[in-house]
Amino acid sequence: MPFYFHVLVLAICLLPALSHADSISCDGGIVSGGESAVDLIMKCGQPEWKESYQEEIVDRSGPGQKQRTYVTVERWTYNFGPQQFLRIVTLRNGMIAGVRTGTYGKTKGGDDPGPACGDHVISVGDTRPDILNKCGEPFYKTSRQEEQKERFEDAVSRTVVVTVEEWTYNFGPQRFMRVITFRNGTVVDIRTGGYGR
Repeated sequence: MPFYFHVLVLAICLLPALSHADSISCDGGIVSGGESAVDLIMKCGQPEWKESYQEEIVDRSGPGQKQRTYVTVERWTYNFGPQQFLRIVTLRNGMIAGVRTGTYGKTKGGDDPGPACGDHVISVGDTRPDILNKCGEPFYKTSRQEEQKERFEDAVSRTVVVTVEEWTYNFGPQRFMRVITFRNGTVVDIRTGGYGR
């Protein structure tokens, strides 16, 4: 058979998988981007973890012209157990804006934090539930607000207020502490501190 026939068959087979890349499948059915939080709860139930933050967006389109918009962003994390990946659903103002896959889940009620959060298990891009799943609760947390400025080609600028958190893990006097920085719930930096206590 010609080569293009094989490519066509492969493309047709992959099409259903690609269409559900931004969806979550639960016992109650499939929920996709654009559906509401109510649809998600009806089909998947309550998540294991919920977190939310406000995004303040200031658009400047010229001198003295600006518009301020507030968006509630939520991240719901579903834990389907140690044989499946966590599913992280992002909602913006109550509507599903994205679905991503996290690390493997854990047994419900399991408190084992895993291999002490070494570099090999923590990654930039992980979410707070990923880190809680891998490492447990931190020894110390801090939080602050920061402004981020974005510029666009047509001289339009935008200011977004983000929440920055730092979580410190203390593994005792024989090991270095780990400091994990989050921006709006996503890991952006991982660094080593001094020896713990």
